[in-house]
Amino acid sequence: MQVQERDLEESRNHSNESDFSATVDPNNTTREDPPIDSAEEEKPKKQMDLLSNPIFSGFLLIVAGCALAIQAGANANLNKYGGRSFATVISFLTGLIVVLLFFVIDVTALRTPLPNSNLKAMLLKIRNNCSEAPWYAWIGGICGGYYVIINVLTVPRLGTATVLSIFVCAQIIFASIIDHFGLLGVAQRDYTVWRILASLGLVGCVVVIAKF
Repeated sequence: MQVQERDLEESRNHSNESDFSATVDPNNTTREDPPIDSAEEEKPKKQMDLLSNPIFSGFLLIVAGCALAIQAGANANLNKYGGRSFATVISFLTGLIVVLLFFVIDVTALRTPLPNSNLKAMLLKIRNNCSEAPWYAWIGGICGGYYVIINVLTVPRLGTATVLSIFVCAQIIFASIIDHFGLLGVAQRDYTVWRILASLGLVGCVVVIAKF
């Protein structure tokens, strides 16, 4: 009897082990990640290739230059009705709306990936990265605000062409100086003789536009 009971107990244990092995596959311990869509992966690369096209990028820059001229006239016109401080605030407020729309389109339609899908982890990563940024990385908005304020103050008195020609001339010359010394973390590019001659030509253009 004891032998029969022992055989019966062993058969039960063997049956339980068989059931467990049937329900759990030891070879399937890890979950495979879903396949990455190669089309979505290559989309940002194609966009960068498009921006590397000098014709397309040049067209965008020309439109941006025209937009600055329109901005100067629009701000000066708004200054007449709402005042210069109101015009400055509205200019930045509408600009903020535009860049927020660009952010939404860039992330959703253009599929540009965010730093991290986890919002808390993403904000923490941004905070850690920003803590390492140099001081001059934070003055872009200040410079933009100064530009808009001076634009609003001077365009009604000097005219759009004169104001923007002075802006562009100063911008090109100082940008060449920044390139020459590699300031603000940009790549170093020499202020060559040809660049100096081009800068002098810009000064001449400003004089002609302002005088005539």
